[in-house]
Amino acid sequence: MERKKSPEVYQANPLIEARKPMNALEMRLFLLAVAAVNPHLSEKDKYYDHEFKELHLKPGELKAIFGNGSYLTRLEEVCDGLMERTIKLRDGKGGFVIYTFFDVIRYKPKDGLRIQFNHNMRPFLLDIYESRKGYTRIGLKQIFQLSSAYAIRLLELMLQYRGTMQGKKIVRHIEVDDLRFLLNVDEAKYKLMAEFKRRVLDAPIREINQRTQYQLSYEPTKTGRKITGFTFTMDCSHVTPDAVVKETITLERALPKREWHGLSEQAINKLTTLCGSNAEFKKRMDYALELAGQRKVKDLPAFLYKAIEQDYRKRDAEIRAAVEREMQAAADNAAWEQDALRMFGDAIPLDVEEVPFNTTTEMGRACIGVVKNELQERRLTFTGRRLLEEHGMSVARFIELYCKA
Repeated sequence: MERKKSPEVYQANPLIEARKPMNALEMRLFLLAVAAVNPHLSEKDKYYDHEFKELHLKPGELKAIFGNGSYLTRLEEVCDGLMERTIKLRDGKGGFVIYTFFDVIRYKPKDGLRIQFNHNMRPFLLDIYESRKGYTRIGLKQIFQLSSAYAIRLLELMLQYRGTMQGKKIVRHIEVDDLRFLLNVDEAKYKLMAEFKRRVLDAPIREINQRTQYQLSYEPTKTGRKITGFTFTMDCSHVTPDAVVKETITLERALPKREWHGLSEQAINKLTTLCGSNAEFKKRMDYALELAGQRKVKDLPAFLYKAIEQDYRKRDAEIRAAVEREMQAAADNAAWEQDALRMFGDAIPLDVEEVPFNTTTEMGRACIGVVKNELQERRLTFTGRRLLEEHGMSVARFIELYCKA
C-alpha cells in the first residue's frame, strides 16, 4: 500500500542549503521528479519508498509540460543540462561534497521520459527521517507559478524557516556571501550591490509577490557602510491552506508557430519561460506588434524580442502613469497658486528692496518651505507675512521665484 501522493515536495534541509546550479525549466523537472518520491518523514510513517522509483512522464504529459511541436528539442536540452548538474554542500568547516542528481534519464518516443535519482541522493530525498536533518515541505502550486530560478530558490529558502514563523511571518537573515552560494551567483557576477539587488533580489521578489500567495521583502544590513547581508521577511497571511486547495501542476503548451512572428524556436522558449505564462507572453507580443507598426521597424524579430524581454508594455504604462501624475501635480499647483494670488496678492507692503532668500543655507530653505506650505494651504500667518515683508517680496514674486520649478 502506498501513501497517497500530494502535489508537494519534501527536501532534507541540507539539500535546501545546497548550491543548485539549475535554470527554471531544469528546476521544474527536478521538482516533478522529487514529487514522485514518497520519503520517510517520521517514526509513525508506515508507507514510504525504500528505494528510488522512476518518475515516468508519458508522451502526452511531456507535451503538456514542454509544449506541443517543440517539446522534443526542449526536453533533450533540459535533460542534457540536468545530467550535467551537480549540487554542492558545504560542511561549515571549509570542506564540501558534490553530488550528481540523477542516475539515469531515459526517453523513448512511445513510452515517454523516465528519470531515476542517484543513490547518493537518498539522505536528502528518501531517508529524511534517518538523516535527522529536518526537512522543508513546499507546495508545487506556488513554485510552478515562477519562471525565475532565483525566485524559486528564494521561496525554498524562506519556506525552510516556516517552523520559526511568528504572526504569519517568516524572517530569515542571510549574509551576502552565503546568498551568492545558495543562489548560484558567481563572485564575478553583479559586483555592484545595486545591480545585485536589482537582478538577484528585486525582480525575483516582484515575481513572487505577483504570482504566489506569499509577500516577500528585504532590508539590507551593513557593517560600517558596506552591505554585508539581508534580512528577508515573508508574509504568509494570505496563503490558502494546502488541504483546501485542489492543486494541479501543468505547464502550458507551446504557442503555435503562426504566433512567433519571425522569432526563432529558441527565442520563443526563452521568452515564454521569462513571461511565466502564454497569456502574459501574448499581452507583451500584441503590444510589441502595435509598437512595431507605429515605428515601422525594419528588423521585426529583433525588436519583438527586446520589447517582450524588457516588457515595453509595462514600461510604457509606468511612463504614462508618471506623466499623468506630473500633469495632475501641475494642475494642483496651478490651482493653489491662483488661489494664493487672489487671496494674498496685495497683502504684502513692498517698503524695502527685494532681497532673495538664501537657498544655499538650511535656514534659507526652511524659510521658503514655511511660506510655500502656508500658501498651499491657502493661509498666510504672521510668520509667513513677516518673512515676505523682510525680503520685500510679494506673493506673486515669491511664487515666480520658488514655486514654478
